[in-house]
Amino acid sequence: MKTNRFITLALVAIGGAVACQPKERATPVLEGAPAALEVRAMQVVSVWRAGLDTLAWRVARLDSAARALDTPASITHARVMFAESRRAFKQVEIGLEYYAPSTTRATNGPALPEVEETEGPEVVLAPTGFQVIEELLYDADPCSHKESLGQEIAVLQATVTRARTMMSAQQSTDNRIWDAAKLEVARIVSLGITGFDSPVAGLSLPEADAALDGIARALAPYRTSDRVWTRFDSLLSGASRMLADATDRDRFDYLGFVTRYANPLARTLHEARTALAIDVPVDRRGFAMNAATLFDTNAFDVLAFAPIDVKSEPAARVTLGRQLFHDTRLSGARQIACSSCHIPERAFTDGVAKSKGRTGQPLPRNTPTIINIGLQVGSFSDLRTTYLEDQVTAVVENADEMHAKLSDVATLLRRDAGLTDAFRAAFPDEQSASDSLVTGARIRQALAAYMRSLTRLDSPVDRALRGDTTALDRVERQGLTLFVGKGKCATCHFLPLTNGTLPPIYQKSDVEVLGTPTRPDTVRARIDPDEGRFRITHAAPHRYAFRTPSLRNVALTAPYMHNGAFPTLESVIDFYNRGGGAGIGIALEYQTLPPDRLRLTANEQRALVRFLRALTDTTGTQRR
Repeated sequence: MKTNRFITLALVAIGGAVACQPKERATPVLEGAPAALEVRAMQVVSVWRAGLDTLAWRVARLDSAARALDTPASITHARVMFAESRRAFKQVEIGLEYYAPSTTRATNGPALPEVEETEGPEVVLAPTGFQVIEELLYDADPCSHKESLGQEIAVLQATVTRARTMMSAQQSTDNRIWDAAKLEVARIVSLGITGFDSPVAGLSLPEADAALDGIARALAPYRTSDRVWTRFDSLLSGASRMLADATDRDRFDYLGFVTRYANPLARTLHEARTALAIDVPVDRRGFAMNAATLFDTNAFDVLAFAPIDVKSEPAARVTLGRQLFHDTRLSGARQIACSSCHIPERAFTDGVAKSKGRTGQPLPRNTPTIINIGLQVGSFSDLRTTYLEDQVTAVVENADEMHAKLSDVATLLRRDAGLTDAFRAAFPDEQSASDSLVTGARIRQALAAYMRSLTRLDSPVDRALRGDTTALDRVERQGLTLFVGKGKCATCHFLPLTNGTLPPIYQKSDVEVLGTPTRPDTVRARIDPDEGRFRITHAAPHRYAFRTPSLRNVALTAPYMHNGAFPTLESVIDFYNRGGGAGIGIALEYQTLPPDRLRLTANEQRALVRFLRALTDTTGTQRR
């Protein structure tokens, strides 16, 4: 059974971009905190070490069960051993994800080949770990995979041994322990209960309960008699009951779980940490260090996605960027501005499948919105640039688009005394002579600052997930349930941002092979010839792979897909409902979208559309 869902692409800029998660290490990260509390941090590490011992024992039992596969009863037993092994993993996920992310990926990463881009296109690593085992064990005839199961479990055992070795030397601090707990709550709501890492067995809800148990175990050494811990226990018990009582993951009340339990739990942890006078690590990452939940109004630090030397972006720089965005002098012929295609009144799209380029011929791809473009790793449909500054250069200097040179544009703009003053205000700490104040680099920086300022996260969906559940009507709420459950949308369009940058660390972006056709045919369709990410990496799994876009304001950005093939949201949902390209006659070796039909009813498809429309927030973006 092939259930490939996505390809994860790590984008690492030269010099670093998004600082934040500790890399795998066995050396301490010791920061100032009360000595007595640091002892508690090491008690937590001891808990994780014991948990890894339990995981190793569970995997050994799984190995024995897999070797004995030959009857229906033995299959049932092996699946029980698998579920117990996964639960043991989820109880230590909090520590492993924080201190050993690459080892954790090998333990529980997607059942997909991984391209080692720095090593060349021929270096494609086979997937390993629980999800590979899951596909084999939950196949219609797992006994036929007995040999493969044995091999995969042996690899898993070696990976767990590596994790145990690493954790045996690991040291930690109080603020790292609490940061890990915060991230684990976010991981549960953004990945865990959406089914992201249990695509076949459907164990995501009981595994979310195990992850919550892992949080409780990690924080046990910090408990006091304060009433905040009574509230913590009550919320944890309520969340556990809700997860246990759910009989159908596809219809799990995601909104109710987040608003009644997950968010209050995260805020209670924030309060408990503050009461203990434990600070936050001095890091910068997309999920802001001081935010309590992924759904807070201040949850995201947009500058964490910017180049590392961008420390702040004053209002004058944003204003300058807005002015440049509408300035035709940025194009070689002085006739095209950024806003010629990214029209503010159309949510910064243009309403056509493909815009006309400089010569009048259609450009290769559809014009995407730039609202919330600052909250992702990588730009363009093929992720060929990392930062918005690089995207500016690529568009301005593209012969088919603006066909200019930034150095020439800067020379031209220097003749405008008013604009020179605007540059001086926008870059107050970089005073220069007038002839060198306006540069290509500063044009890039100003335009990037303006695009990052177009961050809008106050749609009805956002307000509902923050606690105002009346912001969504009954049908929209049903659509959210479908988005997370039966529709499987949230396994690629990660909530709350609904793009493909992987939460909760937000250092990687996904590309997908969907099998997008040239037009919305449903029988004998033809694949769009654009090979996407493959043109950059030349790696086979990336053929026809494209960035997972944000669904924010998607009601305003038709037509859809990289080629504008689908005219309406209804036609897009129909495509997914059929199983993507595989369901309309396009056979691709590396389609990442599950080929199985979703079997959404007409009413369910309408509810999904209603939910997607509720993701609209363009407040204040139409100012020119």
